[in-house]
Amino acid sequence: MRIISSGDIDTSLTDRDAVEILRQAFRSPVKAPDPINLNISRPQDLTGQFLVQPVWSDFAGQGHTDRGYIGCSLSLALPEQEGGSSNLYILFSGKGGQPIALLDGVRLAAWRDAGLHALAVAYLSREDAQRLLIVGSDPRLPRLLAAYSAVRNITSVLFAGTDKEIRRRIAGMPDLAQITARTTDDIGSALEGADIVCLAGKNAGTNAWADLSRFDPPAGCHIDTLFADPPLPEMIWQDARLFTTHLGSAPRDGCEWTAGLTELAMGERAGRRYYGQRTLYVPGYETGLADFALAAHVFLKS
Repeated sequence: MRIISSGDIDTSLTDRDAVEILRQAFRSPVKAPDPINLNISRPQDLTGQFLVQPVWSDFAGQGHTDRGYIGCSLSLALPEQEGGSSNLYILFSGKGGQPIALLDGVRLAAWRDAGLHALAVAYLSREDAQRLLIVGSDPRLPRLLAAYSAVRNITSVLFAGTDKEIRRRIAGMPDLAQITARTTDDIGSALEGADIVCLAGKNAGTNAWADLSRFDPPAGCHIDTLFADPPLPEMIWQDARLFTTHLGSAPRDGCEWTAGLTELAMGERAGRRYYGQRTLYVPGYETGLADFALAAHVFLKS
């Protein structure tokens, strides 16, 4: 069995490749049952969660087992990890059943998340989108911004509440050298010129969400949130055209969800219907299909 490290994953993928791999994955007939989410009872209110997401090639549909894989994402989240998790991805041969690769699940997840959000941006933001506002701080932002830039010509980024070290890492990425980056404390004014808004979580230093009670992006803006429960005004939930990862596991009840990435990739539903429409992408927790597609690609390339 091959051990595939974070460095192996990085050298096997590009941002543009990751987006296209995921686009094809959402068009493919692979089998992805519902994830299994288990609570791990531990003393002193230290209950953990173990998420298991198996996926396999459509062997019955293709009529043979000469090609294809069986994969499973394993994610363990414990309170003492402070919001992080331990992740592994194991890939089996679809023909013989033997384990053929064990991948660094944390790095695979970083590429997966960036690719999923960039794929949503490709379908839902305006093609002429250039100006990006990032509100909050998240360690995935450097990879995410590189993925955004693979699908849109991002030329200007405003950071509000983003950690200084994350901004430094972004400034040092050669692929992002064309971007003009600044910081702001005035989210209201920054929104007026934004083509895309990324809600990246709580502010660095304060560990609290920015005040979004008057969050009102301009017409035509795409809103991309990295979390399933952003504190957006109810008006945004009602006004924007809503999209998520999988319609069957939309993260918020009582909303009119338009499509998941499968419907967009298959051309079954339109993304942006007109230039001035506001769109909102909220991720779901089902990521097994995306993990499977990227893991298989990395195995073949590494």
